[in-house]
Amino acid sequence: MELVYGDANSAFAVAWLSALPIRATTNHRLPMLEKTLLEVELGGVRLFATHLRAGRTERDADLRTQEVEAILETIGDLECLLVGDLNAVNPGDEVGVPPPRERLEFVAREPIERLLDAGFVDCYRRHHPDVRGWTYLTWQPWARLDFVLARGDLARRVTSCDVVTGEDALRASDHLPVVAKLT
Repeated sequence: MELVYGDANSAFAVAWLSALPIRATTNHRLPMLEKTLLEVELGGVRLFATHLRAGRTERDADLRTQEVEAILETIGDLECLLVGDLNAVNPGDEVGVPPPRERLEFVAREPIERLLDAGFVDCYRRHHPDVRGWTYLTWQPWARLDFVLARGDLARRVTSCDVVTGEDALRASDHLPVVAKLT
């Protein structure tokens, strides 16, 4: 697989792994982002990965919305896929009860709402309208924070989008991975 690594504005980074040849890459290290926005092109398809700032306060959510605005300004009207840990939930999704150590004060919904308003489709929700699909935490899932969002014709080309729940996925991270297939 090819690896593309995107240095971030913090100790954390974003990366792409691809079995297909990567034709071009751009690391958009935007000042507003705590981390980065990593772009790759595979066979004429533009893919963006990001990881929005963490935190469960209203202030964190406001900063996350500002990060989304910076991402939308960078992407423009481009037909693309945007994936990542967005630390926010779909406005129509329910959330469960987090473990006490999560200290939940506020659940961010506006960042996802802004992306949906910009024409992105929540691929998991499109394929699973009535399934929670919670991705965080692996040992006590309570919210879906990880997304595959598509815009334009790419949204119609996503044939499946699923949360991976096998034993390896449970050990790999504190988030369950999301996988999508495109034609």
